[in-house]
Amino acid sequence: MTVRRRHLPPLNALRAFEAAARHLHLGKAADELSVTHGAISKHIANLEDHLGLMLFIRAGNRIALTERGLKLLAATNAALDQLGYAIARLDGESVEGELRLSMPPAFAASWLIPRLAKFRQLAPLLRLHILSSNGVDDVLNDNTDLAVRFGKPVWKNCAVRLLAHVRYFPVCSPKLLAQPPGLSTTADLAQHTLLLDDPEGENWKRWLEHAALRDVVPRSTLNFQDFSHILAAARQGLGLCLGDAITTGADLASGALVRPFEQSVEDQGAYFLISPPLVSPTARIFADWLEGEMLSSISSSES
Repeated sequence: MTVRRRHLPPLNALRAFEAAARHLHLGKAADELSVTHGAISKHIANLEDHLGLMLFIRAGNRIALTERGLKLLAATNAALDQLGYAIARLDGESVEGELRLSMPPAFAASWLIPRLAKFRQLAPLLRLHILSSNGVDDVLNDNTDLAVRFGKPVWKNCAVRLLAHVRYFPVCSPKLLAQPPGLSTTADLAQHTLLLDDPEGENWKRWLEHAALRDVVPRSTLNFQDFSHILAAARQGLGLCLGDAITTGADLASGALVRPFEQSVEDQGAYFLISPPLVSPTARIFADWLEGEMLSSISSSES
């Protein structure tokens, strides 16, 4: 549905509503906006008439928000925040505040942190909190503004952006190429240790099947709960793991890890950015930057 600008309520009415809804007190709203109690009452009455909705329940001198009033308050807060941010940017002010981000440890360490200096240049006064989590349940709570997760889009009552599909492939330390038994062909995997992040090794099974090695049994396996530990083990030459351009791109570029074989398999999951339906201006800035960096990263890896 398209809302025409002429159907939007006056800004002064929205400011009066927001102040009254926040304080749940007309007098305090009037004091904050330096107007009379009657002016606040008139603005709210005009807004309710304009929308054809009752926004407050009145009981004497006390007021409470209706369900639609609560929804309008959330939308008004988001809109006023966006307007305030836009004006601040026009005036050359820096983005300030606090932002809490939740993401898998390996994504933070291998992909975000190497790029974080770019964002810090855009918003040096913004206080960032990076929280580590792989959990898929309750990814957004009172302590989290945005979340990055890998998997399938199962989140309800959230805004979900696809960041990237990935293909995975074996990676290992260059040590494994330089010492017996070596990795001349894919069949040599039978002489090595495979690093797993799931007890059944389902992703490895899919890759081996794709490489026509369904019957290959590795010399041994090592299981880890967190993928960042798998990467650390691979760098130390403890075995081969499955990586992708996002989590192992920096290691491949630096030579800490190498890709012995070209075969790759598209993962059944993907990277997603999860946010509340209404986000703060600072969260929107970071989300847009993250999405842009991801597109640039993918383009670079494919070129």
